[in-house]
Amino acid sequence: MGPNGEHRSVVIDFDVSAEHSTLYNQNGYLVLESPSQELTQRMVEWTSEITNLPHKSNAWLHYEEVDAEGNRTLTTTENFADYHPGFNDLFRGAPMLTFLRTLLGDEMILFKEKINYKGPQSGGFKAHTDAPAYVTVPNIGRVVAVMIAVDAQTTENGCLEVVAGSHKIDIPVGRDHCLDETWCANQPWTPLHLDRGQFVVFDSHLAHRSGANNTTNGRAAIFATYNAITGSGDNDKRAAYYDDRRKLWPATADRAPDEEYAIGASIFGFGTPMLTVDSTTYQNLGL
Repeated sequence: MGPNGEHRSVVIDFDVSAEHSTLYNQNGYLVLESPSQELTQRMVEWTSEITNLPHKSNAWLHYEEVDAEGNRTLTTTENFADYHPGFNDLFRGAPMLTFLRTLLGDEMILFKEKINYKGPQSGGFKAHTDAPAYVTVPNIGRVVAVMIAVDAQTTENGCLEVVAGSHKIDIPVGRDHCLDETWCANQPWTPLHLDRGQFVVFDSHLAHRSGANNTTNGRAAIFATYNAITGSGDNDKRAAYYDDRRKLWPATADRAPDEEYAIGASIFGFGTPMLTVDSTTYQNLGL
């Protein structure tokens, strides 16, 4: 049963063509229209359900930030699919996995998931790639994220921005583990202005960033991340990832007051608004 005691699944059906695969491989990302109005509405409802989950140790992970007005607010929730049948069916169901196999040419398995809420006056995410955040999981191989826009995404509310084709190159990084500022200043960043329910699929090595939300309304986005299934070994990396994350970068409410969580910040928190809950400490650490 879900947090509201009700199980509601939705159907996704993308007509994926060879051209879609070519564009994805070339650019490192692909934007798709919402598969249905029902899914678009469910994303709003289900995101609200996750937002309102009370803190629970050893379950989902709620993370806070300090926004531009000095308020502590929920910034991100991770590890919720196992506790919400709707999201679980969407992320792990045959329609999504078939879509990814058709687009990518690989069988994929759910690795992790999060919702970035980006409330009014909430902070942005510095330019980065996702791959360094998976360093605790050896031999993870190909990793791809599926983003779903819960709300319309604009420049004013901090939409995702990408550098097409950057997944194919080695990008210099700074001390803070984010992408080198000089490199970023010389790139053609593409803002992805999205309507509610639109999908973006992108590679874990794609350069991306998003600005602060300078509006009076929230701008949430869902991210389901998958790793490729290979012919040998344990392909399900999810439990190991969240075990490490929970130890090194626990939910905000689970943190010991005298612990800096420096290693976790450098792996899981770099470039994100999560660092604002103890900004002085993390600035001193170069983050």
